[in-house]
Amino acid sequence: MQQEFVKCKFEYGVYVKKGTVGDQLLICLYVDNLIVTGSNVKEIEVFKTQMMNEFEMSDLGNLTYFLGMKFTEVAEGLVMHQMKYESDILKRFNIVNCNSSSSPAETNMKLVMNEEEESVDPILFKQIVGTLRYYAIVGLILHMRLV
Repeated sequence: MQQEFVKCKFEYGVYVKKGTVGDQLLICLYVDNLIVTGSNVKEIEVFKTQMMNEFEMSDLGNLTYFLGMKFTEVAEGLVMHQMKYESDILKRFNIVNCNSSSSPAETNMKLVMNEEEESVDPILFKQIVGTLRYYAIVGLILHMRLV
């Protein structure tokens, strides 16, 4: 089946098909998941039917969660946020009830090693930092796309 999609130059895993009357069909491919969207609902349905006839796949309906982001349909379109991912991070690292701080440490504070406290697990520390970096990067990308 030839679909005539063109790979997006700017986004990995995004493919675009331009229709005859200015309609566009967009596909976002991530591992074994497809997000299908476009400006013409009929074109979307035709594409999904063709894909299901060609491959073993199922239609999961409207997008609700993807890569830790929640999508909520509103009159103007879709609202994306990471509240569930935030909650999952807090639960995963057992920091739900921690005190928040606008700054991680006082400026010019001299740190000293406390020999009596338990050492930090370096693997857990790397997991926390990596998770927070992913969260921050996705949030930044979402902000850039929506502004």
